[in-house]
Amino acid sequence: MPPRAPVVWATAAVGGERFRRRLDERHRELTIQAKLRARSYRRSRAAADSPESESLRADFLAALGRLESFEIVSLRLARCRYEPQLDERADDITREYFQLWQLIARHAGREWPLDERAAERRDFFASHLGRLEGMADALILAGRNVRLFPLPPMPWAAAEGRVAS
Repeated sequence: MPPRAPVVWATAAVGGERFRRRLDERHRELTIQAKLRARSYRRSRAAADSPESESLRADFLAALGRLESFEIVSLRLARCRYEPQLDERADDITREYFQLWQLIARHAGREWPLDERAAERRDFFASHLGRLEGMADALILAGRNVRLFPLPPMPWAAAEGRVAS
């Protein structure tokens, strides 16, 4: 009897490898973005209290928060071996996403203490919005498009824009 030809099985592991590859590619892109924002923030010659410096710092903090959040969420998703596990973890992360979304919306609408600097408030929102975006990036790779829902209204950003104009 002649030997049989080898059989190639296309199972869920192949899909899992593609998913991990997409996670790695997105992680690489976010890392590059965070490094570029850090470099532009550190090398900026703008005065420390200038609007340009504050916007560079906010961009850097948002990129850092996005990368950190993506790393945490993608590690949780990469551990999944089966589709039901991935669905369950994605549901949990989606709930966490909307809890963070509500936290940002609540903090945006409330009055902040007068002694707290505007820069501290901007840092808080920049890092949290970055975290929100990082979670959204990982969820999109898992098949959940949470970006269909708009970001929470932030009256503090509109107020700053009117004051700066």
